[in-house]
Amino acid sequence: MKLLFQSDDFGFTKGVTLGILDGIQNGIVRNTGLFVNMPSSKWAAEEIKKHPDICVGIDINFVAGKPVSDSSKVPGLVDKDGHFIKSTERSKVKNDDGDIFNYDEVLLETENQVKRFIELMGRNPGYMHGHSISSSNSKRAAKVIAEKYGILRSSEVLAKYRIPCTWTPKPFSLEQQYETDSEMHILKVLKENANSEIACFVCHCGYVDAELLDESTYSIIRTRDLAAATSKLIKEWLTENHVELITYRDINL
Repeated sequence: MKLLFQSDDFGFTKGVTLGILDGIQNGIVRNTGLFVNMPSSKWAAEEIKKHPDICVGIDINFVAGKPVSDSSKVPGLVDKDGHFIKSTERSKVKNDDGDIFNYDEVLLETENQVKRFIELMGRNPGYMHGHSISSSNSKRAAKVIAEKYGILRSSEVLAKYRIPCTWTPKPFSLEQQYETDSEMHILKVLKENANSEIACFVCHCGYVDAELLDESTYSIIRTRDLAAATSKLIKEWLTENHVELITYRDINL
């Protein structure tokens, strides 16, 4: 089996970024998506450049931090303080077309986030991935911008090869996150998919810091995912079963 192991949200906060770096240096993370609109983004971009073997994509984000675009150009995406409307509130919003996002606004912000990635990394993203929640309009915008810049959308790969993560419900309480054994769950699904030619698994490694608690309800589970990504048990199973860790660069659709 060839395994594409992905950890999202690089650059989200310093703690999340350090956790993903731990998963890269001491574990099996080989793909990660950069947040380009957060205070930690520039520092995170410089850190990931030290790991050229890692496939760095972009996590398109409409629900945390501030937009890359002028907030006056994307009024439907932000609150009165110019911050993105959080996902817990975004899901309650509907536009005239019944979508939670305005197409023109997410199209503009998606392209500006890609431009910021190129500014930070000096190249195009290795793939494009949506963060947290999506809609028909955000998916349509992603397709348009991905085609314009020649970027692979992760959804194209994951639709064929993704191993579902069924143990992270929404909402996902802190108590549930604390009690979740990611190592056990991930090892189980890897074994169940051992005969697959290619398998993809997406997780969210990270350390928990105050900024994360302010920005996301998805917190403690990141430490559980990191424990799994660096697990001796999982790494031994991969070695014993001759599993090759791959990146999006290795996949031809």
